[in-house]
Amino acid sequence: MYSLLRHTTRSARYLPRHAAPAPWRGLASDSPYPPPDLSRLGTADLADLFIGDLYDANARAMNSKSSEPRVEALAPIPRLVDFGGRLQFSGVIETVQCFESNLSMRAALSEPGHGRVLVVDAGASAHAALFGDNLGALAVKNGWSGVLLHGYLRDVAELGKMDIGVKALGSFPIKSGKRDWGVRGVPLRFLGAMFQPGDHIFCDEDGVIVADTDLRKLAAAR
Repeated sequence: MYSLLRHTTRSARYLPRHAAPAPWRGLASDSPYPPPDLSRLGTADLADLFIGDLYDANARAMNSKSSEPRVEALAPIPRLVDFGGRLQFSGVIETVQCFESNLSMRAALSEPGHGRVLVVDAGASAHAALFGDNLGALAVKNGWSGVLLHGYLRDVAELGKMDIGVKALGSFPIKSGKRDWGVRGVPLRFLGAMFQPGDHIFCDEDGVIVADTDLRKLAAAR
């Protein structure tokens, strides 16, 4: 019985339901699913439009020569928690890579944000909080849309009052050190997705989508 179940599961997993991934999978006339909400275009709608379902995602991953946009969804575990006053945010990506020091984050957020999102790979270190109310206020002042932190933060109550999107792994009361600057403007990879400076990121309560183009403009153009 076990071998039969295993064979059936494996066969279903690798059954090519679609010959190749196609854009607008959610709008296919024979789709058993309702169409995406084009007036909302949250991460779930963008995933329907540009990724499709699980089988489409697997086919897309195997089709390295696809001319479609690179679109990835962050892994749901470990989950990034919303801490900012804005739960839905998006923008062009700027990157920082650092470890237990937030000097490079402060340097980036001190510049005009122009609606960008700062993506920070802090190595998921749980030893220090790299973001708090001071950097949050700086980001709001300089026009950043949000911060996505692969690490921890503090000042949760204050951040929740600010008009900025903030996602992080969790909170921790001890602040970071000031030893190393870290690096800016470099490609990052964590939680199953690639973040390149200049890419576009879309965040809401459902999760995070990363793409090499502005998916909302692309959807509107079609």
